[in-house]
Formats: sequence, structure tokens, C-alpha cells
Amino acid sequence: MRKYTRRFKDFLREEDGLILAEAIVMMPLIIWALVAMFIYWDVFRTINVTQKAAYSVADLLSRQRDTLPLTFANGLQNIATFLTPGGHPVKMRITSFECVSPPLATQPGVTQPCDASKGTYRLLFSFSPGGKVTTLTQANIQGWKTTRVPVLNNGESVFVVETTVEFRTQMKSVLAGFLVGVDNGTYGEFIVTRPRHRRLCLQGTNTCT
Repeated sequence: MRKYTRRFKDFLREEDGLILAEAIVMMPLIIWALVAMFIYWDVFRTINVTQKAAYSVADLLSRQRDTLPLTFANGLQNIATFLTPGGHPVKMRITSFECVSPPLATQPGVTQPCDASKGTYRLLFSFSPGGKVTTLTQANIQGWKTTRVPVLNNGESVFVVETTVEFRTQMKSVLAGFLVGVDNGTYGEFIVTRPRHRRLCLQGTNTCT
């Protein structure tokens, strides 16, 4: 009996193959970590690159002095595509508008700002290069007064650059969503910019006259 007991104790003390056993146990975690890092990096890279492209387009538009030609406006899609190399397709919409607010009843020479209760936005144009996104109407943008656009004074104009990117993971959707928690999704930017000149207008529209 002592012989078998000694052999059993020797077996428990044996360390041959221990590294292989630990590697087998840890291998699933290592594979998960590699997949997760790849997918998370792809998501944040897509968001970061798209954001920089949107700000670049907004800065370019803010410098325009004259009415935008249609060829120039459609070419902005090529700029966005160039600034997002190897990424996912980016859709874009540009909306320009100004504040129209009546004067105060008690002070006829003083106008009210456009906020949640006073004034209205006057749409100058809404345009999507290549027609990839549905354009907005004047009624669509009124809700921005309380949620997304700073308070504007009467006659003050801004424009909004919106970008949308449909993220598609390069891994299988089930693998990404189940194992890592990242699935296909839509990411976008909403950038409000004040033009450096009076306002931003588009060729073919008569709202800036």
C-alpha cells in the first residue's frame, strides 16, 4: 500500500508538461484578446478618421467667400473619401441656415435670439454630395435650437456638416458581437461651424438673395 501511495505522491509532484497544460488552458483567452484588440482598434480608428475628415471639410467650407458651385459641393465627397483611406464609406450632408427673430415688443430696435421659445431658423440650403443622404427641410432643423446648435443672434448664420459611416467589422459579425461585444453599427459626426464671411450659399438656390 505504501508503494502505491508513494507513487501517487510522486505523480502529484511531477511537473513535466505543466507549461503545455497551462498554455492549453490560457489559449482561448489569448485568442479572445487578440480578436478584441483588432476589432476595438478598427472601431476607434474608423470613428477617429471620420471625425478628422468631417472637421477638415467644415474648415474648408468656412473659408468660402462666394456661392458654392455644385461641382465644388459634389467634390467634397471625394475629399472625404480621400481623407478616410482604407476605411468604410462615408456619407455626408451639409446644411446652412440663419436665425430670423422679431424685435422685442418693449424695445423695437432690439431683436431676440433664436432659442427654444423665440425666433426661427431660415434654411439656406441642405445638400448631400452625390445624393447619398436625404436632405433636410426648414421644418426639420427647428428642433436643433434646443438640442444641438448654440443660441444664434438675429441674422447670424452657421452651417452643419453631418457625416455617417456604416461600420462593418472585418471579422464575422457573430464572432465580433458574441465574443467581443462589438457588432456592425452606424457612427456619425455633427459639426456646427460659423462661416468666416456672411453666410454659406449654394449655386442653384434662391434663399441667399
